Amino acid sequence: MTNRKKLLNEFYSFLDREGLDFFIINSTDEYLNEYIELENNPRYLLTGFSGSTGDVIVSQGQAFLFVDGRYHLQAEGEVDPDLITVIKVGLAKPPQKALYEKLAELSNIQTNIGIVSSRTSCAGFKELLKTLEEKKNVKIVEYEQDPVFKMTGVQEKFGEKENLRYIPVEISGKTPSEKLECVRNFNRENEIDLLLITDLPDIAYLTNLRGMEIPYSSCFKAKALVYKDRAYIFTDMEKLPPEVKININDVFIFKNESEFEYFIDELAKTEQVSSVYYHPRSTTLAVFRKIEKLSDKIVEVKDSFISSLKAIKNDQELEHFRECFLKTDIVVNRTICWIEQSLDRGKKISEKELSDKVKSLFREEGAVGLSFEVLTACGENTAFIHYTHPSPEKIIKKEDLILLDCGAFFEGGYATDQTRTFLAGGSGTQATELQKHVYTSVLKGFLTGINYEITETTTGYDLDMAVRKVVDASKPEEFNFAHATGHGVGITVHESPPKIGPSEHSKILLREGMVFTVEPGLYNETWGGVRIENTVTAVKKDGKIEIITLTRAPLDENLINYDMLTDQEKSWLEKYNKSKIG
Repeated sequence: MTNRKKLLNEFYSFLDREGLDFFIINSTDEYLNEYIELENNPRYLLTGFSGSTGDVIVSQGQAFLFVDGRYHLQAEGEVDPDLITVIKVGLAKPPQKALYEKLAELSNIQTNIGIVSSRTSCAGFKELLKTLEEKKNVKIVEYEQDPVFKMTGVQEKFGEKENLRYIPVEISGKTPSEKLECVRNFNRENEIDLLLITDLPDIAYLTNLRGMEIPYSSCFKAKALVYKDRAYIFTDMEKLPPEVKININDVFIFKNESEFEYFIDELAKTEQVSSVYYHPRSTTLAVFRKIEKLSDKIVEVKDSFISSLKAIKNDQELEHFRECFLKTDIVVNRTICWIEQSLDRGKKISEKELSDKVKSLFREEGAVGLSFEVLTACGENTAFIHYTHPSPEKIIKKEDLILLDCGAFFEGGYATDQTRTFLAGGSGTQATELQKHVYTSVLKGFLTGINYEITETTTGYDLDMAVRKVVDASKPEEFNFAHATGHGVGITVHESPPKIGPSEHSKILLREGMVFTVEPGLYNETWGGVRIENTVTAVKKDGKIEIITLTRAPLDENLINYDMLTDQEKSWLEKYNKSKIG
């Protein structure tokens, strides 16, 4: 285990040697992945906080960790408060923006700030400069490798090398050739000579290739360059399956990823490129520094065209989603039955045993990997919104609330995601009035969300506001809805677009074919929490766009206070119960 006090003191000495006032430590890797191995995460090595997101400012004698509502309790529990100050960011702004604002507040007349260019997106760098624009004497110093690795002696590495899988058109709905032609048409229409693609889900989507070497992801490490007449994929060619030669060898030119920089250098010597387009949210500053030599005309693409294509699922993809969610529903139902039967027999079950059981059931149903770490919390631990460390000592008791949040990847490499909160012990167990009140408050928001009428102008922000208004109106005063209502789901479990939340980033139109979650929740740090989550899609029916649920696992009727439901909500609930499996 890292001696974090010693490591921080070493970092303070590093700042002094380098003449730096501040340094930003990121939680991502060089591909800007959300989930990375903890041993590859410098923020974790420095602070001990293991959440998927959250960045750090280190200054002389101080370190600040910025986390959103999902991780407020977890961060408090994992870091040493004598070493790290946790900054709890609300729903109105992203933690990164709060971090930059704190930097602006702390900066004085002459300030030097260190950043890691290989772990900073171009969009993030631009936002940093904008936030500090009134500070006239601020200097940004770029480091390509995070100094924490050198201090700890950790050698950055990735998971075991694994062959990629080719996804057949029966699942993907489109061939790589058809998808690439859409991108080429986009390039021609917008007079784009060269489009740089560094977003891994976009590359996985284009190629119909999937891998499992990145934690909780079906993507693979790669970069892509698309011209009007040809396209290159830079990746580890040893991982390519035989199907590539049959299905996409005539579509993409494959090269080893190590050749990317050499390829750019050679291209810069020619006059073939007059415009280079890139997406700043998925391109790191380090990659941008390599491509900026290509042209005087480097253009920022505000929205990724490929991400927008990927967000609209076709019929074959939706049918595959239904099959995958049926398997996920089966896992959830089998888990609930297993708990009930085990408790009836007097068997003791810990949170850790429950987590292991869920993982084994996913394997039995054919999952090739998890889309995120299984969350199994009971009792007061249900207050942790992302409870990723189930305790082998915490024993589940009858009448405990259990929160199960789980998902997996199956053959097609699309994520599933659903949450159920239920009462341990089954139908013979009596819920308390407070348990019913909290659960039913969340249920009311959930029913509002999955029955929301989408129009041509409806955004994720609108959906979040409608759900949040219902939850807030009926919740007990001491409980909080501390996270967004939902997120897009696709090749990754958190796909964008769409976003379903209270921030400006969620003001994106909801469209037919999008897949996203509806997951309101309420939490109290001493009592616990409740969350109900379905993954849904938007379909056109009788000229209108309706939300159709992909998740069918039942709701716990023991926890429902029917007196709190309106006639409309009772009708919605009856309709949902008729459509559930089991």
